[in-house]
Amino acid sequence: MTRAARHARSALLAALAASLPHLVACGAGADTGRDVVPASRDVVADTPAPAQGAQGYEYVARRPLAVVALAEARGIETVTARAAVDRLADRLDACITDEARKGGPVEGAARVVARVDASGAVAATQVRIDPGASSASNAVVCLVAPMKLLSFPPATADDRGIAIEAIWGRVVPPPNGP
Repeated sequence: MTRAARHARSALLAALAASLPHLVACGAGADTGRDVVPASRDVVADTPAPAQGAQGYEYVARRPLAVVALAEARGIETVTARAAVDRLADRLDACITDEARKGGPVEGAARVVARVDASGAVAATQVRIDPGASSASNAVVCLVAPMKLLSFPPATADDRGIAIEAIWGRVVPPPNGP
């Protein structure tokens, strides 16, 4: 596995781990059933913090056998980019599930950067694939092809694009999962 692939895989796994809830019961507070917060003079701003996911990702879509993280969406509305990531995660998970049923190896990771043209079509992609035995074929069939089929609303901006990172196969189960 190349250094870039190890970094992509570890970044996605770290994103998963960081997004798990960190609930810790405190000694005395857990016995009484009440939380006690001391008085403070902290100032809370009315402006909400910018939305940002785990490990700097804008959004992370988790499925049983696939995780797709939105690294960047340029010139694309947040709701539209998140919907695209959800569609990709659904397609990737279904495809990897199908490959697993066939008995083939199904682990891998990839990063895909796509340029979106004015009509909303994916015009070009740049792909980095984990160099595992099955990663290339799974990445192309289960991730890159569905990404090329995405369609976004038309716009006049020339510099629109979306970047995602994905990992499939062995995926850390979501919180409260089996």
